[in-house]
Amino acid sequence: MAGFKMFSISGYLKEWFNKTKYILTQPREFFKEMHTSGSLKEPVNFMVFTIFIASLLFVPIIMLIFANDLSEMNLFGIILMASGLFVFTLFFMIISVPLNALTYHFLLRICGAKGNFKTTMQVFCYHLSASMVIIPAIGILMLIFYVAEKKGLEGGLFDVMSIVLLMIGVIIIAYYAFYMLFVGFSEAHRMPMKRVILAIVGIPMAINIILAVIPAAFIFGSGFSTGISGQSTETISPLITNILAHYLPNQV
Repeated sequence: MAGFKMFSISGYLKEWFNKTKYILTQPREFFKEMHTSGSLKEPVNFMVFTIFIASLLFVPIIMLIFANDLSEMNLFGIILMASGLFVFTLFFMIISVPLNALTYHFLLRICGAKGNFKTTMQVFCYHLSASMVIIPAIGILMLIFYVAEKKGLEGGLFDVMSIVLLMIGVIIIAYYAFYMLFVGFSEAHRMPMKRVILAIVGIPMAINIILAVIPAAFIFGSGFSTGISGQSTETISPLITNILAHYLPNQV
């Protein structure tokens, strides 16, 4: 029985790895072949397992960043903190995925998406495989910087090169992750890529600009009105004084 259970786990791990590899290397083909009429059980299982793996990879990265502070903690404190980070990361990602999927589905429907919310949720579940690239890549970069700092290579040109490499790495990885998401929505909802970009990037950007412009316009308008009012008062006050002085010379 135990042998059969281990065989099932190893079989699922192999299936999960092959599917993750397929999504990362051929996202268009994968989402084009994805069945949108089936149950959410398999995509959700894939999502939960992927989040579990991503959380296990994320905790060491955080601990690496705060390695200097951890050197003063005992083993129990380190284990307790690592467990807390793991639970928090797992809980946060499980909650954020359905909420993000709901938000994006609303925007996609505005731009003509033909699929239902289940289709959007499926894309999000499988899109999480991008974390299998993002998190290890960030971890490798952080490890390089940490080792270099321990070797005394910090400061000057090394800091500049480190920042540049980190920015380039993050931009490339983030670009590919968004590309996978755009391709997934385009294929699953049978809509042009331009409409997907409009829904995911264009509409939120327009809303943010409007939200930023309205307070700025209000502040500018208030300042302009105050300036006009002050200027008018400064102009009218001498006029009133002169009139009073002409008619009431003894009182003014």
